[in-house]
Amino acid sequence: MNKQVQNLDQPVVHKRRNYLVNPSFQLPFLFYLSFAIMFGLFVIYLSNLWYFETIISQGREIGLDPDHPYYLFIEDQRILLKKTYLIVCTVTFVALMVLGLLLSHHIAGPLHCIKNHMIRISQGEFDIQPVRLRNRDFFVDVADCLNEMVLALRSNETSQIASTSEETRQK
Repeated sequence: MNKQVQNLDQPVVHKRRNYLVNPSFQLPFLFYLSFAIMFGLFVIYLSNLWYFETIISQGREIGLDPDHPYYLFIEDQRILLKKTYLIVCTVTFVALMVLGLLLSHHIAGPLHCIKNHMIRISQGEFDIQPVRLRNRDFFVDVADCLNEMVLALRSNETSQIASTSEETRQK
């Protein structure tokens, strides 16, 4: 673990630069997110195809000739929409994946930090720095509870040591 020298006047700032803190959580999260995004965009694309097929069939129903400018206009609009749709889908997919990575980072990062503290506590290390998370992180309340638990364990340990030494002195 990277130890930082702390000036007591300034709070310690922890910046996580590795956005894949917990790949076993984050990669499936991003996979499911990408699947949901692609499914939504595919449904929108299918609805546009249905729309164009509907207006083409309406032209056939009123008896327009297949070479009528109406069909050329519709085909031009379909091509334009496909190009626009491809650009919008690409930008949307990339933007939502970046946001998904940031969201998963704000979930996995705090959980990783809390897990590491819990491992140290389970090994009997009660003299550890409190868990400090960023304001935008999830699970700040869990970190606060963990910090309170460590303080209570330290207090219990100190009182047990004091009572043991008192008993030893009395004997």
